[in-house]
Amino acid sequence: MNTPEQIENSIVKKYKKTIWHRFIKAGREYSLVNDGDRIAVAVCGDIRSLLLAKCYERLHKYSETRFDIAFVGDSTGAPAFGLDVTETDDPEGFARDNGFNKLALPDCFDDCTEHILSTQLYEGRLEALPPCEVCEGLTLIRAGMLIRREDIAAFARYNALEDIAPVSAAAQTAPILKARALIAELAPDNKNLEINILRSCEEVNLETVLSYVKDGEIKSVLDDF
Repeated sequence: MNTPEQIENSIVKKYKKTIWHRFIKAGREYSLVNDGDRIAVAVCGDIRSLLLAKCYERLHKYSETRFDIAFVGDSTGAPAFGLDVTETDDPEGFARDNGFNKLALPDCFDDCTEHILSTQLYEGRLEALPPCEVCEGLTLIRAGMLIRREDIAAFARYNALEDIAPVSAAAQTAPILKARALIAELAPDNKNLEINILRSCEEVNLETVLSYVKDGEIKSVLDDF
């Protein structure tokens, strides 16, 4: 297993294009981290969340943007990354109670596509995991949404971190696992399959849907006729 310093160096050197640049791109494109922010980074004890926490730590050290940061959640695996994690079963509640204005979630690209597909198939809704959303006064941000799971796995192998779970058990619901299996089955025949799933929630033409929700009120396409 590599040292925390070696792990950090691999993020910005060997995995600069596939991990670090995509992390930075999401942050800039969606303005996720700004001066004066107090960000609690949720850590779930899996390689995905630990990697994202290390990215936020690196950003905090070297970015010209001035913000406060803390790591909260499950400290499993954190020593390998040199992270000081405050243990809590409720990162969201911790963030609210301690004056943080943002909570950074560990969702990656594959989490986003699987969520979109599973909610369509099993709940009959079109719903994405957006890069940022406000939940009871707390802004949830996802700077890892452009990072692919296969690149996280490659990072883990390179740093001999395979003993750390790839993703927390809480995220392994039956609909998610079935959506993951379906994507894996169909992707070989369509190289754009996964990005198309994500794009289905971009630039949605409201004239082509049956109804939508705005400000808590259901709007029907028939309202304009």
